[in-house]
Amino acid sequence: MIEKISDILIVSDIDGTLLREANGLSEENRAAIKRFTDKGGRFTVSTGRAIEAAKLVLDESVVNAPSIHINGGYFYDWQRDEVIEPNYISPYAKFSLKKLIDKFNNCDCHFVRRGASVNLLTSGEYLKKYIPARELEFFDGGADEVPEDVYKFIVCCDPENMPEIRKFAEGIFSKDVNVIQSSPFFLEILPKCNSKGRALRRLCELLGIPEENSVAVGDYENDIEMITAAGIGAAVDNADDNVKEAADIVLPRCEENAIMHLICFLEEMYD
Repeated sequence: MIEKISDILIVSDIDGTLLREANGLSEENRAAIKRFTDKGGRFTVSTGRAIEAAKLVLDESVVNAPSIHINGGYFYDWQRDEVIEPNYISPYAKFSLKKLIDKFNNCDCHFVRRGASVNLLTSGEYLKKYIPARELEFFDGGADEVPEDVYKFIVCCDPENMPEIRKFAEGIFSKDVNVIQSSPFFLEILPKCNSKGRALRRLCELLGIPEENSVAVGDYENDIEMITAAGIGAAVDNADDNVKEAADIVLPRCEENAIMHLICFLEEMYD
């Protein structure tokens, strides 16, 4: 039960929720988070990004609890620079990925492992279109030669082609993986046990915080389980309708400093 600010754990999605990648973290959100953590509150993020990509936009002055990465693939302790409880995708999934690459020439595919670069298996045309600032690196090998310490595969395509590619992916990948859309142009293939909801529950356990004291906020399909698992689930106004329907409260849009408004709401209730 929440009685004061120091009882609360806020877990926020990054892209489309905490910030727009091109703009970085706003001063308004940064100041509100600092005010919240100065009062003893815990603030962290849950993201599809690997830690290296998260560090491009955040640092330990913002996050004061382990963060969740790869949609629940592992936790990261910022103070110790330590990855906690990593989950790797089934080594057999790469053969299904090869089938997808062989069938479609209107998408990019890459895999994510420890390290900042994107390991491309295709031309990079679509990744450059949607995330032009990211460093791209071509993997020296085919999809069937992908190493075993891989957190996830990502398919990038134009939104109008996503339904067909997603349907095909859901049909060829085994029950050992989840196929989930994390943006209009990103489809992620993850270990079955990965989800932001499971990770939120586990993080509460690691920190000794009751789940009912957690607050989760997001904007897309991969955030729904986290939002429903939290004591208070919030969606930003730019979220998909199904995300807003799952939430207890709807905040202003990401670019209108949604996290600042969330913290002000919590301060009014518990400060």
